[in-house]
Amino acid sequence: MDRAGDEMRPVAGVRPIATMPLKLVLLLSLIAGIAEPAGASTETAHEPPQILAMKPLVVPIVSSDRLDGALRVTFALTAPNEAALARLTQRLPELRAISVGEAIEFSRLHVSTQMPVDAARLRHALTTALHDSDVASVLITEVSATA
Repeated sequence: MDRAGDEMRPVAGVRPIATMPLKLVLLLSLIAGIAEPAGASTETAHEPPQILAMKPLVVPIVSSDRLDGALRVTFALTAPNEAALARLTQRLPELRAISVGEAIEFSRLHVSTQMPVDAARLRHALTTALHDSDVASVLITEVSATA
């Protein structure tokens, strides 16, 4: 930059990006996004997520020894691969029983009809209760506490 005239002087042989054809700029940005560092994993195919939708749970909200309402939770389990999804499908009754027990405990300790449900805490509780090698994560799709 010339301090006296505040002008940009072009460097010989270098073209500013603004004057490059759009296709070239897009191609360069695409190549930069694809490039992997040396030693990076070379997996070519990524498996799509394997999702097992669970039936909605409805458990009571109990406060001071009286029934205040119902906690409704709809969620899904993700499996790392198709084999794990098949094993989860076979264990569906067991997984549902564990989920109901955890939802009742969560409802007893953390849910009120006067406050919004802490979905992040519920997800963590369900993930901890259902944790094994076949369950990659728990995805809560709907949650509500009604009187």
